[in-house]
Amino acid sequence: MIVGGLFSGLSVVVPVKSDEDPQWLTDLIAVARYEANEIVLVLEAKADPTAIRPALGAFGEKVRLVYQNGDTKAHALNTGLREAKNQFVVFLDADVQLQSGQLSIVRDMLEEDEFVSVASGGHAPSFPVFGFVAGWFFGAKRSTFIEVGGWAEGFVEDVETAKAILRSGHRIKIAPFAVRLRRPVRRSLTKFLSVVAGGGRR
Repeated sequence: MIVGGLFSGLSVVVPVKSDEDPQWLTDLIAVARYEANEIVLVLEAKADPTAIRPALGAFGEKVRLVYQNGDTKAHALNTGLREAKNQFVVFLDADVQLQSGQLSIVRDMLEEDEFVSVASGGHAPSFPVFGFVAGWFFGAKRSTFIEVGGWAEGFVEDVETAKAILRSGHRIKIAPFAVRLRRPVRRSLTKFLSVVAGGGRR
């Protein structure tokens, strides 16, 4: 089905560094392919696509490789946002240990809410949280995200993006599950709390 020029399904966007572990991509794609209509791998300009292709295995029919515009993670994510062909988009870091059913939960939530974040650490927050953009696992209605400017540039792109979304009057729902990451989260707790406490304001 086509809605407003876009397919009503789900695009998954994964920024891929030049030194990304191919096995992580293989594991991610193996799970995502059953719940996504397409998977867009956004490669760093210096990444070698021949090193990535073995990770695709037999899943290549749903995977597209594109090169990012610019040199930051925000540039990569916005490249994926532009390239996505579906109404709903989920952004995943390559080190997310994705489990079956998680993409479908976020996709269903996006029917009611424009933005959905997924916490890390294995357990969803047990206290009310708002204004939180998870750079490792974040879902959005594509058209709404483009309207608010997509991923923001800044010291930490997810914090700046959360501020922009909240200033635009939208809310960010938190998924009822959390994921585990293979790498430690490269963001300070103080930056996360500043978004929550500040209601999206600088």
